[in-house]
Amino acid sequence: MLGAQFEWILLITGVATAGALGLLLAPVPVMKMLFGQSPSDALSLFIARHWGLLVGLVGALLIYASYNAEIRVPTLIVAIVEKTVFALGMFLSPFRRRRTVLVMALADAGMAAVYLIYLVGL
Repeated sequence: MLGAQFEWILLITGVATAGALGLLLAPVPVMKMLFGQSPSDALSLFIARHWGLLVGLVGALLIYASYNAEIRVPTLIVAIVEKTVFALGMFLSPFRRRRTVLVMALADAGMAAVYLIYLVGL
């Protein structure tokens, strides 16, 4: 079902996920845009940048996995965990009332579901 198109799915969702690298480069405006708050101290700024790097690297792995089937399974396992934890965290937080956060959480939950369906179908 997903097999023939899955490389494209990985590429597109990988690029979207890699967009989190914006937090590494500009954490204050990106956090303000997404969550309505910006990091207020050095620790929050560091955590926002680090989170952006880690999620961006998951996106880079998804892009790489779109071209290299041999790393697809471990990459999808990491991505499913990351996206599920993020989505659950956002759905359970007060930030879920923000439209951008809700869209990101729903998108990540959907991506995790598609990845899981692909893995189960292998």
